Amino acid sequence: MSPEPTFEDVAHPKPKEMTAWAYSPEAQSPVSQDWDIIATRPAFGSLFLAFAADGQCPHRHFFLGCLYLLAGDAVRTRFQTMSEASLSGLTDEAMSTGEPWVRTWATRTRALLRDPEAFDYDAWCDPRGLASTPM
Repeated sequence: MSPEPTFEDVAHPKPKEMTAWAYSPEAQSPVSQDWDIIATRPAFGSLFLAFAADGQCPHRHFFLGCLYLLAGDAVRTRFQTMSEASLSGLTDEAMSTGEPWVRTWATRTRALLRDPEAFDYDAWCDPRGLASTPM
């Protein structure tokens, strides 16, 4: 059994630490609650997209949830947390993967960008929301 991945500062995870955690099948959340909120940041968008698109990533569903949170929070804050252009670019990246889960995320995100009034907190920011129905 491999050791549990560690974080130098769990509130500010590094990409290498997130990768180690992503590919550790037995790894538990390093904090008792809100790990998705702590981990989700625009700088990790492409990394999380790669994890969610990788059928071999044991925590891919978690990272799909982070993508929904990233998009929902951007729209909810009127793009204070992530620019609309960056989010749109991430949807382009998602569509190019060909992976159904992330393509669905991109399609839903593009629809939300066209109609931000359709934002629903529970759907976009709760792991039991849209992330629970990846296709």
